[in-house]
Amino acid sequence: MHLFHFNAAARIPAHVQLEEQVKVALALGKLRPGDLLPSIRNVEDELGVGRMLVRKAYQQLQDAGLVRIIHGKGAVVTGQARANGRVTEKAEALIQRVLGELRSEGLDPVTFARILHQRLLEDDARAPRILCIDSSEVLARELGDQIQQALGVHVRAMSVTKLRRYRSSVTADTQVLVDYYYLADVRRILNNRTRGIYPVSWDYDAGFIERIRSLPLGSSLLLLFYRSSLKEQGTLLAIDALLDRVKEREFQVDVKAVEDVGSLARLARSRYAAVVVSNRVWDEHAAALEAHPATFWRLASRLNHQSLDAIRDRLGFVL
Repeated sequence: MHLFHFNAAARIPAHVQLEEQVKVALALGKLRPGDLLPSIRNVEDELGVGRMLVRKAYQQLQDAGLVRIIHGKGAVVTGQARANGRVTEKAEALIQRVLGELRSEGLDPVTFARILHQRLLEDDARAPRILCIDSSEVLARELGDQIQQALGVHVRAMSVTKLRRYRSSVTADTQVLVDYYYLADVRRILNNRTRGIYPVSWDYDAGFIERIRSLPLGSSLLLLFYRSSLKEQGTLLAIDALLDRVKEREFQVDVKAVEDVGSLARLARSRYAAVVVSNRVWDEHAAALEAHPATFWRLASRLNHQSLDAIRDRLGFVL
């Protein structure tokens, strides 16, 4: 199948053009789960695009969960990448109507498409309709960036604490994506301000889990949070999930509030093999914590793409 074309005259980077062409092919059903994308060398030879740009496009498609790069085989379309016939049919009908009007008005379709694309990007940046909520500002931004990469739109990020202060900014057409640990908290805060509140799940970063599991059997471990966070159902669920991942290591685990431990420098010299620090605490005490990297470990998570894919259509996104 002839999949790619490259417009060197366009002001759109080559890797972005390639990435978007794969997404459109997926939405139209021209690419299906299990299909193999053309090799990087073939794309380079056919289009004259540098292999690093092709590689970047494939890597971003993998980051979005749409392909999986397998050594010795290439980029394979994943099971979660599928067409949406209803949206495709509506889009095609609208395109035909617009093309007819453009011809009748004597307007160049490509010029119109560029103007429309830029206008839509400006509107999306000015008023993002996707809001990502998590326990801390830093974690919300990091995971919001991952959602933004997967959906290809701007995403506003906010901590649970900030949401309490700015809930009036959430309107009926805002689509709220929240760490499922904090779903109950967010529903309580928003109290029917919006109809679109969807839980998405995060996985603890594999490298972070392996680092904890590398501690000697039975080590003393401290989990450090703010006192207010320990009153939230989401925090308690997240702690349970983390301990369940390392339960066979038989760690001696304490959970404390940062307000109750005194000096962080003194804590770094304590009996604990590691102190796992919540993102919210890390945000506000980074200088002191980073001075002792062997002791203080920041919680690390990544978006579970399958959970996002489960609600992608309900959000109106197929690319």
